[in-house]
Amino acid sequence: MAGATLARRNRPEPSGTVYRPAAPQPAKTPTVQCIGISLDEMKTFERVLLHADECNRRARPYSGNGTHTTELIGRLYESASVASITQPDPARVRIPIQKNDFNWLSYAIRDIDTHQGSAETAREGRLLLNRFHALLGQARAVVFLGGTPAFHPDAPSAAPGTPQLSTAHHTEESK
Repeated sequence: MAGATLARRNRPEPSGTVYRPAAPQPAKTPTVQCIGISLDEMKTFERVLLHADECNRRARPYSGNGTHTTELIGRLYESASVASITQPDPARVRIPIQKNDFNWLSYAIRDIDTHQGSAETAREGRLLLNRFHALLGQARAVVFLGGTPAFHPDAPSAAPGTPQLSTAHHTEESK
């Protein structure tokens, strides 16, 4: 036992150990957390939230009026006013909405279903939530793949006579 203790004491200190820094990691692309919605989508979003709030008040009259719905709607209208300055055409304006605000829409749909609210309003909310997720997925794919989208859901269809991509086979001259 004494020999083992002496052997440990006689070892040199690890002062000469060189710790190398880890290899640099590639820069992470920030995930997109925001999309732009139209004025009609914002109105539908507001209608679904207010209907869910009304359903909650009917089902639980004792819970009070302490909801975050009015704060969220206020933030949306503030964003809409800023967006209207940068794009004066109401048909083309896009109001930025955060991904976290999608949760409010899903909670509102759940509340409408739970408290027997309007099935039509819940359906509109589901369609809107699906569209928001599709737009967010498209925006994230564009950033991740480093390109531009091949199509946009709001893009108008091509007018007749507009030059299109040719689907004809290549001729011998073009090879």
